[in-house]
Amino acid sequence: MPFASLSPAQVRSTSFPRGRRGKGYDPAQVDAFLIRIADALSGRTKLHPDQVRRVVFHEVPGGYDQRSVDDFLARMEWQLRAGLVPPTGLRTGADLLAVKIPRSGGGYDRGEVDAFLARAAASLDGRGRMTSTEVRHTRFSTTSGLRRGYQTRAVDALLDELEQELRFRGR
Repeated sequence: MPFASLSPAQVRSTSFPRGRRGKGYDPAQVDAFLIRIADALSGRTKLHPDQVRRVVFHEVPGGYDQRSVDDFLARMEWQLRAGLVPPTGLRTGADLLAVKIPRSGGGYDRGEVDAFLARAAASLDGRGRMTSTEVRHTRFSTTSGLRRGYQTRAVDALLDELEQELRFRGR
């Protein structure tokens, strides 16, 4: 039975429960591999489905539940083999600007992110020529101390979706 396809942003934001028996897969290794899968789904890099099948993670105390990770990887192997990437929800600039990004201490600078998203929204509405490559190479300053920024993981997931939409549009 086929699975529902996940977007690169959904893959990047996936989390897993911790193992019940004390040991599980190393969270840092699993999270890094999820980024590779998301990059492959967005067209940034190549990742053969067999690489997903053969990946091996170290077991560590308090790691991710192995069955949950294995089931998810089976789903990703199927999706990569089928070549499926669902459409994004970012059809217009208003769709992009309507996304609420959570704030956190030590996140991305809100002013920089807001300015970038305003340019991206104009581009989605045909008033600019932002490219997927520009989105991929965008970097933001991080905040510290009393200034709260946007959660980096949430911004990165939104950028994945924006990059995917621009790729679909041939940019």
